Amino acid sequence: MEPNDFIHTLYLGDRGCKKIIIDGWNEIVKIQVTTISRVRGEEWNYYKDEDIEDGYIVFSSVEAIHFEPSNYIPNDTINYLSVEKIEERDTFIFTFSAYSANKESECNEVGGF
Repeated sequence: MEPNDFIHTLYLGDRGCKKIIIDGWNEIVKIQVTTISRVRGEEWNYYKDEDIEDGYIVFSSVEAIHFEPSNYIPNDTINYLSVEKIEERDTFIFTFSAYSANKESECNEVGGF
């Protein structure tokens, strides 16, 4: 299954980014999510039978990672995860967005990958 097809089977709405692990030695990035749900059909219909609590979305063969703005850590609600295939290089670019919240409840959107 192509990554773009797979991503469309995941529901991450109103879910939180708990942790990001960057393993540069092995070119792996893992994003821990409060709950990952599967979409069975055209849209998520509150299907919970395959929910994964504190699950990880794992990216392998990662060549680069970039967060913008650079002075925030994603630690709150996930906005989206998308993928674009670069045919000429036979690679994929993943875009991830989540909020970064501080103790004063101020939020900033952080995009990455």
